[in-house]
Amino acid sequence: MKILHDVFPAFVGVAPADLVATVQELQSAPITAGAYQLTKSRIVITDEVVTIAIDGNEGPMIVFRERYTEFHKSNVKTEDSYIITETGKMLAYKKDENCGCGSRLRSWNPYRHVYSSQDPTEEKE
Repeated sequence: MKILHDVFPAFVGVAPADLVATVQELQSAPITAGAYQLTKSRIVITDEVVTIAIDGNEGPMIVFRERYTEFHKSNVKTEDSYIITETGKMLAYKKDENCGCGSRLRSWNPYRHVYSSQDPTEEKE
């Protein structure tokens, strides 16, 4: 698994597959009817899936995970990056200007595993 982009805090706009919206419409306010906005979230794009998490009452919680067909990463702070999923949903996102202070997403490990190797000089018991 290769991490392509990991943004926190992120401002994310999500449009369902049946909604015809442009990236500009997803980033405008008020948001296009039928679409959703997530603030103070974390978005992680790997070479296979996009994952979005928010800080829920019980800690970080994954609210969206799906495979994607198209990914455009913007290198300009004022431009949104965007993703189109296999089911046709469109996600537009950018780094939120807020700091995300106090959020448990800052230290959350979205990759679920921390890999380590066993010391070959140690004997197994």
